[in-house]
Amino acid sequence: MKRMHRTTRGFTLLELMISMSLGLVLLGAALTMFRQSVNATWTTSQKSEMQQDFRAASNLLQRDISMAGAGALGQQGLAGNSVGLPVSATLPVYPCSASTCNYVNGAPVAYPTVTGAPYLYSIIPGYNLGITVNAAEGATDIISISYADANLALNCYNVTVVSATQVTFQLPTTLPSTCVMPPGVTTPPLLNAAGVGLQAGDYILFNTTAAGVVTNITVGTPTAGNTAAFNVFFASGDPGHINQPTVTTGSLKQLPLGLSATLSAVRLMLITYYLDISPIDGVTPRLMRIQSGRNPSPVAENVTHLKFSYDVDNNGVVTANQTSMPAGTYPNNINKVNILHMTIRNQMKGTTGYQGLDLQTSVSARNLSMGQEYPISGSSY
Repeated sequence: MKRMHRTTRGFTLLELMISMSLGLVLLGAALTMFRQSVNATWTTSQKSEMQQDFRAASNLLQRDISMAGAGALGQQGLAGNSVGLPVSATLPVYPCSASTCNYVNGAPVAYPTVTGAPYLYSIIPGYNLGITVNAAEGATDIISISYADANLALNCYNVTVVSATQVTFQLPTTLPSTCVMPPGVTTPPLLNAAGVGLQAGDYILFNTTAAGVVTNITVGTPTAGNTAAFNVFFASGDPGHINQPTVTTGSLKQLPLGLSATLSAVRLMLITYYLDISPIDGVTPRLMRIQSGRNPSPVAENVTHLKFSYDVDNNGVVTANQTSMPAGTYPNNINKVNILHMTIRNQMKGTTGYQGLDLQTSVSARNLSMGQEYPISGSSY
């Protein structure tokens, strides 16, 4: 019987090389698609985080600007250097915490002055006072806003001026007609209540004539007809030089001693926005917010530019987009804040550079430019 032999033929070297080449091409295409997918995912996540930070920062900034002047006058004289005052009077500065005022470019900023007297305005421009992040764009701006804090009903308390450095607040059993509290609140908060009470560094405005910065608060003994008493101290030596008990203008020294039925008080929110460099890496720029005498808080990282201009109303004549006050006008003439640039970039640099967003909008200073349009209790104000 004759056996049949079958010969099995393998791949040739050429066929193997072609197969390997095709496999490498397909693998390279797959890797390219994978890399593009990863880059797209990274870009999307970075953009989403940037947009979220941008939205939160811009909302907070615009909200504070829109509140400028609420519940208070557009200007408040402060104790300090002015015509006729002693040389010992010191020009007050901002923004300050309980320990220092050196937050903007490593130095404090002086309040605007009129004929040498310092004033706290509802809007205080700060053109070119901030840091420089990008040399081509130049120095950044800062901005300060002040308005009354409606969460602490100081107008429900009886006010007794003990001295130029101490005021006693007593909560009466029968609340006065001037006691106005936020909606839903029926009992005035105690001045030592956590979270909403007075703290060291808070600005207190008395009868729109004198201002002081709280340095300490203690619980006192209420007199007849009162349910609680608090001793609030305004000692000299605060970092911002607001408390100057020997100066008779803009300080508590000008207030009448004793209990006064016409004396009222309100806590002011003095808020400053500025850019600084994160101390964590010494590189990342960030938007900061400092409130009264509290420590500054970061609002958003990677904010690289901040610029403002202002519309100024001088007796009905509006001059738009001013970066400094026109002659004969002051910050209380501002009726609109223009955010020229609030620029933010994503945290990490991509293959084609940084992604970025830039806010450009205007915010009406409604409390400074609008009167009451509806009568209250027969008043036509």
